[in-house]
Amino acid sequence: MKTKTVVIDDHLLVNDGLSLILQESGYFEVIEQLYDSRYAIFTCYMLRPQLILIDYNMPYLNGLDVVKQLKTLNLNAKIVIVSMYADKREMALFKEEGVDAFISKTTPAFKLINTLKSVMQGEKIFENIIKNKAVLEKDAFALKHELTKREMEILILVKQGHGTEAIAEMLKLSFYTVETHRKNVNQKMKFKSKKEFYDFLDEIDEIKNSEEI
Repeated sequence: MKTKTVVIDDHLLVNDGLSLILQESGYFEVIEQLYDSRYAIFTCYMLRPQLILIDYNMPYLNGLDVVKQLKTLNLNAKIVIVSMYADKREMALFKEEGVDAFISKTTPAFKLINTLKSVMQGEKIFENIIKNKAVLEKDAFALKHELTKREMEILILVKQGHGTEAIAEMLKLSFYTVETHRKNVNQKMKFKSKKEFYDFLDEIDEIKNSEEI
């Protein structure tokens, strides 16, 4: 019998992708996807899932707040935090609140499934904390805005003042390939003005600078 699972993550792309991986594994049945953490307690009370996957960084209620609410229901469900980053203090809080596992969003699909299967058999699993928080912040930023690694590289170079031709030479790409990447970013982000674009570049630059410290 498949494990009845609820996925709670405010990022549409991540939530849908995670749910698809679980469904296709043949071991898990995703009975509900929640994009707003405020509905977690009511939904889980009504559906009584066996496994709950929760993002940590969410608006309204973060993952730890959701866990605290769910623990009041006595569901007897396994609770797993799936996130880009957790420091030692946060990891200790997860364990203190009775979370069954922490899994990084960078985990390969096959390892994710095997880990969840072990959790359902009673194991407590907490992945090693990745030390470079700045790198994780950059990955989380790219994931949030659905940007590829190449698009992030190009945006960082644009912020540094390089033009399309120079970027193409630096990355060993054609002029038209770089232009296409830039157009794709504009389509994704739907910038309404140059100010919005440069404000966006400033966000990337802050992450990059913190990575170099």
